[in-house]
Amino acid sequence: MRGIAVGLSSLAPAPPAPTEGIRRSEPLGCVGRAYRAGRLVCGCVHVAIWFDDRLGLTPDERRMVGVRFCEPVDEDLRAELTELAQRRGRASERAAERIAPIELVIDEAQGERERMTGRLRPPHRRHGRLREIEFGLCERTG
Repeated sequence: MRGIAVGLSSLAPAPPAPTEGIRRSEPLGCVGRAYRAGRLVCGCVHVAIWFDDRLGLTPDERRMVGVRFCEPVDEDLRAELTELAQRRGRASERAAERIAPIELVIDEAQGERERMTGRLRPPHRRHGRLREIEFGLCERTG
């Protein structure tokens, strides 16, 4: 008689990822510029906006924003982003708190502009060139 192995089969579905409730298919991709205190700090910012489908979130909490900074980037902002990308855990949260808020001006296809202001959040993926790292943006409301 053969024994029965107890465990996960190779055909069993993988356990859910912790971010499974986040619907990131078809993010709204936009291009804009970043300003700080009225001064241009990055001439090309790629902005991705998507919505979190998890239960218990308010409509404002459902909107998620990710930003990638392309060239040219102000040297002070570059130093802050580099530090933010290199830190881990609570140290990355403290580094994010020290960074001054930025204002994004997003150019929309209809010729209109959307403005959003917020604080940068640490990235999930920290390796690669600066323009490949997506930082979170915690928008200010009101």
